[in-house]
Amino acid sequence: MMSIASPASNRGLGNPLSLRNSGEALLRTTESEYEQEVKVAPTQIVDIDEELEQNTRDQPRTPQQLTIMATAMTRTRTMHSFSGSSSSSAESENLNLQENFATCQECFPTFGMDLRRVTEGSPEVPEFDALLRRTMEPHLRKARLIREKVRNRTSIEVHAAIASSVGVPYTRLRQERPFLYDIHTHPMHEILASTLGVDDLSRLHELDDLQQAMKPLLSRTKRRSFQEAYDNFVTSFCIPLLHSMAISQNLFHGKGSCISYRYQAFPKIRINRPGDASTGPQCGTSNGHSIGYLHFHVPLTAATGTNALYTESHPGKENWHPLITKSVGLGFLFDGARCLHFNMENTTNETSVALDFVVAIYDDRMSHDYVDAESLCDQMILEDQFMDHGFYDEAVIDLSLGTSSWQVVAKKHGDHLLDPDERFGFPFNL
Repeated sequence: MMSIASPASNRGLGNPLSLRNSGEALLRTTESEYEQEVKVAPTQIVDIDEELEQNTRDQPRTPQQLTIMATAMTRTRTMHSFSGSSSSSAESENLNLQENFATCQECFPTFGMDLRRVTEGSPEVPEFDALLRRTMEPHLRKARLIREKVRNRTSIEVHAAIASSVGVPYTRLRQERPFLYDIHTHPMHEILASTLGVDDLSRLHELDDLQQAMKPLLSRTKRRSFQEAYDNFVTSFCIPLLHSMAISQNLFHGKGSCISYRYQAFPKIRINRPGDASTGPQCGTSNGHSIGYLHFHVPLTAATGTNALYTESHPGKENWHPLITKSVGLGFLFDGARCLHFNMENTTNETSVALDFVVAIYDDRMSHDYVDAESLCDQMILEDQFMDHGFYDEAVIDLSLGTSSWQVVAKKHGDHLLDPDERFGFPFNL
């Protein structure tokens, strides 16, 4: 059995109050200072990176913390190696985006440890008070800078603040909202558990080797039932949900008769076991996705306390809160393309499992010189690091068929399922 250290032996060591001195130079910046930061030259950004890395290196670490950090660095080097050996001709822009993500990941191996030290390993939802926010600030500062660097990925330049709707399609659909779905119609939690050969996804931490347990997903035959369930969930529930919301906002007025939807062909499987290191603050655009995508987060287990996903409700607001569910059947739609989000270090006794994926609405006959809250995406806006064949699938809705309460969703390329590849992570992202 995999040994899971107790919170007392495995969680934060050191006095949280000591961070007041060690982090004094990296306290929250004022708004005017931040505006200057996002305009600094690349060499200055490197200086900020080195300052943060030196700050985190100088803090005392336990052997287990050092192991987690080494693992994170190894994962980062692997990502650098993969991006450097890619034969794709999406070339320097895509490689720069991959390097941004790798740099982001390299910055954050201590994020969860630092938060855990302040919260003293409590499994409950923390209060994001002044001390905790000061502790988060060095990591948030870098996440904000990376987010700013990737905003102008297309030829549509954006100079407004991150919270502005300039350059952002269908902003009225981006408000964070929960939704309920029928777990009997969409039993994805049961099918994934069956695929992995376990009875309860929340007990995955009891397995001796999680990566070995996830290997059935590498087999097209073994993963087929789960992938079909996921694809059916997106095309029969998520896309109609978005379509109804868009109709209610009159977003299709004056558009063509057919509306296209581009969605992730296989979801990210987010697994957060007790004692797992956290993911630092990031957003979809800094990970290489287009700003046109809306993000879905669908827990397949209960998600409470420190094993939930944390986000802000609007980009730049930083009102951190968890996406909590006590049982399966509740999902969340949010502006993950722009909103920073993160996992904390899981100090609960349960594993949380969730599906993360993205969906975009576009009209492939349109081209925009200016994008605002009323716009749909076009092909230019959707250009991103993952646009090559295999990562996204597509469906279409004919506006002349159906009604506002029900629609006919047809997959553009037939009913075949696309095979996940290295871009999804192995085994399709833990």
